[in-house]
Amino acid sequence: MNLANLYASTEFVRGIELFRKKGSTDSFLILFTNTPDIERFNYFVNYIEYPIGLENHSPFTRGFYRTDQIDEDYDFKIGDWIMVFISKTDKEYDNVHITNSSNRNYVFDFGGSVKALDSIEEKFELIATDIENYNHIIDIHPSEDFEQKNHKAWWKFW
Repeated sequence: MNLANLYASTEFVRGIELFRKKGSTDSFLILFTNTPDIERFNYFVNYIEYPIGLENHSPFTRGFYRTDQIDEDYDFKIGDWIMVFISKTDKEYDNVHITNSSNRNYVFDFGGSVKALDSIEEKFELIATDIENYNHIIDIHPSEDFEQKNHKAWWKFW
């Protein structure tokens, strides 16, 4: 819910679907009804890894994004999918790592730069998911209270 509230001004967080893998208590799948652009998708992966207000939280987070939905001409835009993750050695908290199907690794920082890495931290592995193996838990939307507080009409200045 915090993620949806944080990005309530965008359409991307309206209808986030949360699923839990059948027979598991700690394996989840998140799907976006409204596909975010690559920059916001990267923010979302980063947020799941470093959620506000949760300490001692260390999930295994992988995001997969179709390259045909990326408008910009990034060097990492090779193959059908890219894998987005947080580096095990990350100390800056304001970037994600990207691996493409050619196993080239990149750092995408939230200041707008993309840097190719000389080494491979992780090889590309598209994690196959069959929605039939997951139970739908909830559809997440920004809370109405949050939206109303933050989207007052211009004439309501009090």
